[in-house]
Amino acid sequence: MLYYADYLALDAVLGAQHPESDKHGAPAHDEMLFIITHQTFELWFKQVLFEVGSIIAKLNSEYVHESEIALCLSRLQRVNRIMEHLAAQFTIIETMSPGEFMDFRHFLNPASGFQSLQWRTLERTLGLKDQRRVMKSYTESLTDTHKRDLETATSGPTLFDVVERWLENLPFMQHGDFTFWEAYQVAVKNMFERDRTDIRALAEVEHRDPAEALAQIDASERGFLALFDETTYSDLIEKGARRLSQRATLATLFIATYRSEPLLQTPYRFLDAIIELDKFVSLWRFRHVMMVSRMIGMRVGTGGSSGHDYLTATIKQRVFDDLTSLSSFLLPRIHAPQLPKEIVDRLQFVNEAR
Repeated sequence: MLYYADYLALDAVLGAQHPESDKHGAPAHDEMLFIITHQTFELWFKQVLFEVGSIIAKLNSEYVHESEIALCLSRLQRVNRIMEHLAAQFTIIETMSPGEFMDFRHFLNPASGFQSLQWRTLERTLGLKDQRRVMKSYTESLTDTHKRDLETATSGPTLFDVVERWLENLPFMQHGDFTFWEAYQVAVKNMFERDRTDIRALAEVEHRDPAEALAQIDASERGFLALFDETTYSDLIEKGARRLSQRATLATLFIATYRSEPLLQTPYRFLDAIIELDKFVSLWRFRHVMMVSRMIGMRVGTGGSSGHDYLTATIKQRVFDDLTSLSSFLLPRIHAPQLPKEIVDRLQFVNEAR
């Protein structure tokens, strides 16, 4: 008969707290809170990796059925709630004062959260590239075994990889003489021409030179049109200004533009959840920075990092910036190109006989 404590391996879990201060004959009451909080972080990291791994497995295919996207969305929303909870968990450890932390901090050298194998695995699994990191030598503090484990755990496709591939395979963007990105370019140019007309008319009424305002519109238009020119877009990728492929970017723009169509509602929510995940990862890093700043000020971290300054810089290490920034290129729906009836019919859950 299965017993509760045995099922949860509680003897192992509850017996895994061994304060260093006790070992040195100087018991520090708050070290138990410190240990349990970080063990809890690691348990939740394990769950996040489990969920993200399952999402990657579902998306790592030439064809992904709509029902799979719904399942991936559900699991990603779970991940986001976990990451949101982890960011809030810092409020618990912050019930410990900086002085109480100092009572046992010196016993912890050179151990550091910098050495969390699961966090490093999660960063890579999401798709953070080494060249985009603040510290390129971030694996040096890991043991040789953990270095090998990290390489093994992250040898497959990342979440970024499979999302990009899924987007690149999105149908609906072309039918007959209609090509979404060509129609969108025309809509963009028409929008900016209307803006130029309005600016010239207003400048004439106000008796001022419209040159500066017109130059701003020209710059905005070039930014829009860069998405559609293959050579220009390739230059943006080369410079690191964009990472997502042009085809995947245009697919994201298509989903966002026609997000009300039945078959695009779940893909849109899924992409929005990915943006939210990026936000919560950054939020976790930010809350970590604030906690470290409160506890040790500007001291060097126990793992030898620059502490507060290093952690602050890591907040910018986002994976899905391309998705977040694409809102800059959305048109008001009233100005978006109208889809052909054939594509609209295909975007319904049920195609009625006509």
